[in-house]
Amino acid sequence: MRIGTADLLACPICRSALRLEIHSARGDEVLDGALRCLRCGREFEIADGIPRLLPSKLRGIERQVYGSIASYYDAYLPIMEYIYHNARIAYMRKVEDACIRLTRPHGLVLDIGCGIGRQSLLLARLGCDVVATDISREMLLRARERAFREGLEHRLEFVQASADALPFKPRVFDRAYSLFGAFNHAPRYVLGFKRVFKSLKKGGAFLLSVLNRYQLTWWLEAILRHRKKQLMRVLTKKPYYLTMKLGRKRRGLWTKLFSAWELKSSLRRAGFKKIRIGCVLLFLRPKFRYEPDLELRGLEASLAGIEEALRWFPPFSSLGAYIMALAEKR
Repeated sequence: MRIGTADLLACPICRSALRLEIHSARGDEVLDGALRCLRCGREFEIADGIPRLLPSKLRGIERQVYGSIASYYDAYLPIMEYIYHNARIAYMRKVEDACIRLTRPHGLVLDIGCGIGRQSLLLARLGCDVVATDISREMLLRARERAFREGLEHRLEFVQASADALPFKPRVFDRAYSLFGAFNHAPRYVLGFKRVFKSLKKGGAFLLSVLNRYQLTWWLEAILRHRKKQLMRVLTKKPYYLTMKLGRKRRGLWTKLFSAWELKSSLRRAGFKKIRIGCVLLFLRPKFRYEPDLELRGLEASLAGIEEALRWFPPFSSLGAYIMALAEKR
């Protein structure tokens, strides 16, 4: 962490200023140290150059939920790139990149739930200075490795933080991004949206995508295949645990599905005024298994072409596997 980055940070609990304590450094890089809140006195570790600004002193179910999210993504890392290697995810990534460019990224930007850094690196290549956050330390370490390989480390800073407890001062970012569903796994997502809003400068923009409760392909499949449990889970609107076998263990990930209306309403409650809703993977379901070919072909390519024309038009904008929202701070 660069010494100057401390000027952007605030306590994730009480939002007050932090005092930087340096234990070891190399030039202007803090390798190990701590950040201490001047108000509540909580101390947050800096280890191997990455500040750990996670909610502390959680109890009961809240502690279990946040612990499971971090451990899930740490365990998910080894297989992530492999199972995302297929044409549908590649198409989705192209859509995300086009939407990022639509926001005209510039200045200092925030990437929430950066994972292994795909969008962070794109933003850095576009000339932005990027603060990349993730709840998983293992993801951040991999993202930092990629930044060094591309010679972009001078444009990126990495912070371990939860999407719904962002540790930043008000009005510091020009743009904020959260793609591929980070806020589906943020229990206090409304608080998270409020903190994004406060951290943006006037005229800033926030681009995010989340898993959709009312995705067209999912509903059609559930009805045609008589999957009653799947339908009931969606209709009850309760969060649930998405499970996957990772290594020898089956792990659960707290998941909240959004409708377009819920997402738009939550962003308005956070303070955003102008909100545009679009869809991603309208006629295709996301696929999480390895395939060598990264290009859509035949019928799938034709369906993607139709999606391009319908992306931002209701009711189609509300029916994709993922909802894309572009919100502006005025």
